[in-house]
Amino acid sequence: MRKLKFLAPIAALGLLAAACGGTTAPATTEAAAPATTAAPATTAAPASGTVVVHVTANEMTITSDLTTFKVGTTYEFQVTNEGAIPHEVMLVQPTDETDMEVIDGMALGMVEAEDLLPGVTESFEYTFTEADLAGPLELACHVAGHYEAGMLLGITVEA
Repeated sequence: MRKLKFLAPIAALGLLAAACGGTTAPATTEAAAPATTAAPATTAAPASGTVVVHVTANEMTITSDLTTFKVGTTYEFQVTNEGAIPHEVMLVQPTDETDMEVIDGMALGMVEAEDLLPGVTESFEYTFTEADLAGPLELACHVAGHYEAGMLLGITVEA
């Protein structure tokens, strides 16, 4: 019985050491196989000089911690869906267009509805240009009925 009390902690430590330490595999000249799933955009740190913008989509609202942007600055829009249904957020000029292919083509940046499920955070980057000064621009959700229900947020671009 004493042997079992003594061996159990040693066995546990051995397993822990094997899991943490391991050995280094010899180097090979073959390329590693690509990962089967991409890491979420939110796990990568923004590039140096990039300004992070936190955007929240909820049922028929879009909020952002920034609504005024500078030409020449790169922004990473980190979009979180805090709602109970899928949403999308796109950076686009206001439009009455209803054809989603046309609207998608107008987008300067976006996170699509199939990627922005409830509880998910995704991101896109955009650098504002002189052309964006002509405005107006907005962050908008064009999922059927959402834009019409007021799911948009006007933004301003300054030189």
